Amino acid sequence: MAIKLLAVSLPLLVLSIAVISTAADEKGQPLITKVCGATEFPDFCTSALKSDPRSSSADVKGLSRIALEFSATKAKEAAGVASKLMQNSSGYVDWSKRTTCFDGYNSTADRIKGEGLKYFEEGNYKKAYQIVNLLTDDIKYCTSFGVPQLVETNTMLSKVISVVKTILHLLL
Repeated sequence: MAIKLLAVSLPLLVLSIAVISTAADEKGQPLITKVCGATEFPDFCTSALKSDPRSSSADVKGLSRIALEFSATKAKEAAGVASKLMQNSSGYVDWSKRTTCFDGYNSTADRIKGEGLKYFEEGNYKKAYQIVNLLTDDIKYCTSFGVPQLVETNTMLSKVISVVKTILHLLL
């Protein structure tokens, strides 16, 4: 188990060091290009970061904060989708599944906004990372219910989590 963990962590560590060291003085678009190039979804990452006006002058920490806030926003949007589905449920079983998805997304979004950003501001990036990672559990649990109307939402959230975790990892 330790060998497998090392095999996964070492490339990410090397990539993180390379991105941080080559981007130490960069800000804005050049930094976004480098940071997003290190993610699994570079186009999605670039689009998400550039949508925030603060990104034009942000350093790595600034981009990380933007990404963290973005994850909370997207989790709230996912909760909104699940909420609409709850209201249009055809029975108790459908309502229950959709409610569970809503509760997971909504509570994690609130935790990211509260605890996650608090940890981030304190420099406890590992804890902020762990809070964002809770969305992974929400997606898995929601997906287990087989709500077809949430497949696209869960896919989008998976991309968000992947990007945010990669960017936050640069600060660890």
